[in-house]
Amino acid sequence: MTARYVLVADPPWQHGDKLGKRGAAKHYACMPLKEICALQLPVPARDCVLFLWRVASMQEEALAVVRAWGFTPKSELVWCKQTKTGLPHFGMGRYTRHCHEVCLIAVSNLGCTPAVHDQRSVIHAPVGMHSEKPDEFYRVVQRMYPRAQRHEMFARKVRRGWRQLGLELGKVA
Repeated sequence: MTARYVLVADPPWQHGDKLGKRGAAKHYACMPLKEICALQLPVPARDCVLFLWRVASMQEEALAVVRAWGFTPKSELVWCKQTKTGLPHFGMGRYTRHCHEVCLIAVSNLGCTPAVHDQRSVIHAPVGMHSEKPDEFYRVVQRMYPRAQRHEMFARKVRRGWRQLGLELGKVA
């Protein structure tokens, strides 16, 4: 049995630093962890696989969200960000400058296995606008769970075949 629902989420993580409006806060309103954990999901948390994007500095917080939403972490995808010329992206970061993002894969029950078992865990794709995820990521999700109803929270770009929610929806062409 595979998942009936796929849920993609890229929460507007609120950072605990005092550096003012930078990163995500420069682009949109961020949410405290407690509010993200308390969100009502747009799909039943059964027969569902969650793809949750996290920032490198908030690993524990992302795991807290996964568990608060009723999921169990199983794997992850890594997006190696590239410039338009194919070089590694030079991102933000305090300890290292991040040229990657991680998407946790979590399930609501053990029956939510993917339809394919040859998907590699790394995606190489260029960066777009702030927080925009690459089209390749969505192709991977659809390939892994082709029959599932696809939902996205905190969506930025309108996608055919997806049910989407997000204050930023439609701001990325």
